[in-house]
Amino acid sequence: MKQGPQDVFQRLSAPEPGPLWLRGLRGLARAASGFYGLGVRARNLIYDLYPETVRYLPVPVVGVGNLTVGGTGKTPLVMEVVAALTRLGLPSAVISRGYGRQGGAGLAWVSLGQGPLLTASQAGDEPVLLASRLEVPVAVGADRYAVGREVVQRTGMRVLVGDDLFQHRGLHRDLDLVALDASQPLGNGRLLPAGPLREPASGLRRAQAVVLTRAEDPEATRRTRTWLRSFWGPGPVLACRHRLRGLKAPGGRLLSGEELKGRAVLGFCGLAQPQGFAQALRGLGLLVVDFRSFGDHHPYTASEIAALWAQAKTVGAQALVTSEKDEARLPAVLPLDMELWVSRLELEFAEGSRALDEVLAWGLAPWGRRL
Repeated sequence: MKQGPQDVFQRLSAPEPGPLWLRGLRGLARAASGFYGLGVRARNLIYDLYPETVRYLPVPVVGVGNLTVGGTGKTPLVMEVVAALTRLGLPSAVISRGYGRQGGAGLAWVSLGQGPLLTASQAGDEPVLLASRLEVPVAVGADRYAVGREVVQRTGMRVLVGDDLFQHRGLHRDLDLVALDASQPLGNGRLLPAGPLREPASGLRRAQAVVLTRAEDPEATRRTRTWLRSFWGPGPVLACRHRLRGLKAPGGRLLSGEELKGRAVLGFCGLAQPQGFAQALRGLGLLVVDFRSFGDHHPYTASEIAALWAQAKTVGAQALVTSEKDEARLPAVLPLDMELWVSRLELEFAEGSRALDEVLAWGLAPWGRRL
């Protein structure tokens, strides 16, 4: 399995002692975490003392974010929020920073509701994935207030959904949803770079609702719910698990479970939690004869994909399999004879399919008839 910065980060935050060089690196990371924490606390204090610096848009804003870096299922949650708003009769649009995009920080339209207009390098892989799956406008830019104002003026949408918005204190949100991993909500409890926390855990108290993702373990989910009640408060808490709906073949056809059972594949991804993806593929009945992981948000080259396909044929794999998020980062030109299957990820809520609808209706209730 290919090693990268993500692997080094995981070793830094792991509980095992490790070799001497790793222990030294952890010491440096802890020192850096202290300085990082001072900066984050100072920034949050400014917004707490001067709330008038927060800007308001003329429509309600639902923020979707997390406390940790990578792997909490934030992007699928954005999709579920948009779907729930549609069921509530509230047309929405998505605004995002566009992590990893090139070519400037100004506003860029990723979609006007009819599919992607930009590539992952121009907009970021997550906005392109959202534009591919959702029939709503998607726009990116560093200044989320300016992006939101332009989206409202141009499209007239009644609700904005902000992707990765929790640490963006300069824009008011009417409802902040925070995604936490049900089994490890705070990782090792340390701030970046010694741990996965973007800000101290106390920042969670700004959220109005929490969604526990990857809630496959009932006991771990119960413990996290108990901790939330004691640490955070009585707000709504939902739990969900990631479920691969299936795989999409070239041309967009969804492969059935019978077609997948026992098929030999080579899986690859550039995700924060690659092992979870590999396990999900096996859960579909696939025979994963080889698996390669790359760094999170890795931009693939044509030579890398050609090498993967050559390796697949060497080990007897019938196809390459990757995630939807990785599909957005594939090169434009692929091997002509390559068979590529792409996963379709969904969230399944323990509280039922309409639980998120109820949380959104509750959070947006102050707008009343204005919606």
